[in-house]
Formats: sequence, C-alpha cells, structure tokens
Amino acid sequence: MPQILYTNSRTGKTQDITTLVSAASWKTKRVGSPAQLDLTLVPDHNVKIVEGGRIALSESESGLFLGYVFKITRNEKEETSLTAYDQIRYLKNKDTYVFQGQRADQITAQIAADFGVRVGALANTGYVIPQMVEDSQTLLDIILKALDLTLINTGQMFYLWDDFGALRISNIAASAIGLMVGDESLATAYTYSSDIDSDTANKIKLVRDNKETSKRDVYIVQDSNNMAAWGVLQHYEKVSEELNPAQIEAMADNLLELKNRPKKSFDISSLSDLSIRAGRSIKIQISKIGINGWYIIDEATHDLVKETMTLKVVIV
Repeated sequence: MPQILYTNSRTGKTQDITTLVSAASWKTKRVGSPAQLDLTLVPDHNVKIVEGGRIALSESESGLFLGYVFKITRNEKEETSLTAYDQIRYLKNKDTYVFQGQRADQITAQIAADFGVRVGALANTGYVIPQMVEDSQTLLDIILKALDLTLINTGQMFYLWDDFGALRISNIAASAIGLMVGDESLATAYTYSSDIDSDTANKIKLVRDNKETSKRDVYIVQDSNNMAAWGVLQHYEKVSEELNPAQIEAMADNLLELKNRPKKSFDISSLSDLSIRAGRSIKIQISKIGINGWYIIDEATHDLVKETMTLKVVIV
C-alpha cells in the first residue's frame, strides 16, 4: 500500500492516514478529466477531513498523486469516503480567450498563469496555431483543442497531465514504459475490440470560406480501396480562413492517416504497477489473437488495497 498523507487546509496539520484506509482507487484518464483518488477511511476522531484538504499519494518517495478534497460522505458506521482531484480540476473553469500565432504549450502556460495553476515541464509542441477564438469554454477544452490541432497538423500526439502538483505536457512517443502486458506477464483477463464505428474515416472533406471569391473552397482526400470495403465514412470539417491551401492539404492528409483504420482497443485486468497511468504507452503481446504492439493507455484505474488495476488502451 502506498503512503497517503492528508493536510487539513484550515489548520495546516499533516497526518499519515495510510493505516486508516480500507478502500482506495486511483484513476487517470488521458483526455478530459483530472486524476481522481477515492478513499474510504475507518473512524478516527483525530482526523478531520475538510473540503479543500490536500491528499498526497506516494510510493518509495516517488510522488504519484497530489490533489484536493472535493467530496466527503459519511455513513452510519462512521466511515468517511472522500474524492480528491489533482489541479487539472481547476481547468474546468470557463473563460473566453483569443489566441494568435501560439503553440499549444504556450496557450497552456498562459492559461495556467492566469488561474494560478502550477506548471512543470511543458514540451514544445512545435505547431503554431494561426488563430483560436474560444468563447465561454472550459480552460481544459481550450487546451485539449490546441493539442488536437497539433495532432491533426503534425501527427505528433501530446497529452496533458499533472505530475504531483505540476501541470505538464508530454509527447506520447517519448512516454513509453518498458513494460509488457500479456502473455505470462501481469494480465489476468482482457477484452479486445476492433471497430470502424467510432472514429474511422476513409474520406476527408475540408472546406474553407473564401472571402475573395465569396465561395467555399473544398479539399478532399480519400482511400478508394477502404471505401469499397467499408462504404463511405466521411469526416467533414470547416477549417480556419487563416489557413492556406498547402496547410489545408497537409491537414487533410494527416487526418486521413489518423482516421483511415479500425480503432483497436483493449480492456485489461492485471496485477498493479503504479508506473502505469493514462497517457503513457505499453507493449501488449497476446499470441492467441495475434496482438504484438504498442498501445496508448486511455484510462488506468488502480485498486491500491487489492494491488490490481484495470486499463483501457488503444493502438498507437
């Protein structure tokens, strides 16, 4: 069981509550949610859990999760259950922003500074976004849109995460874990799926309003072989007027490369390894179904008491 420290946000008192924990779940998601820690504590009247209290989860002096209590419940047995989130939770605030000629990491740094969110290492995401106008959007959605635009235009996939109290952007390609799950290694059960139903496209159609001609410019790329095999699966998108034809053509090519394939995913149950969290990639090898490759962890849920984990992973 990792060590769990609790700091009362009102008194400043820090206590080791590890021995009070009867149930504990640590969950990370690659996109759209802060990391979450759910704890159930046996009664101890010397520990006063309050909203905003800080929870630190660590193993062998390595910080895994640093978050803040957002929900407290108590039952007739005097047990206390709490839910804590890392600081990405504060990116659920809404605001309006206009960005001109900035990278996703620069956008993230600006938003974090405006809202007092502590920042760690933000990888240079490379792609300069011509323009983003975001009206009354969550800060998290704005950052994720910037990362999506980077992926679409460069093929480089980055993810946002909180590294024990420091907001970070990391390149998934550089975040692989030297760990294999599958044949005779960790996995106790799995479900594998392959589909063209959720995010597959064999035809990309991009349009841009042209003020000079008062018409719409249309850009299309497609895979005729897959269209014959699967039928027409079209991704349609209106792009910024700031993009030139070469940029739009490159964007269309990148989208086809990203989407013109079945989505392959696993749900895996296994023994726990706390180095595994959403955003990183692991190798999965299951010979009986012919799987041997690298997969991105979309979700990871660790049962800290039972020392097991469940993973949702998708092919890189």
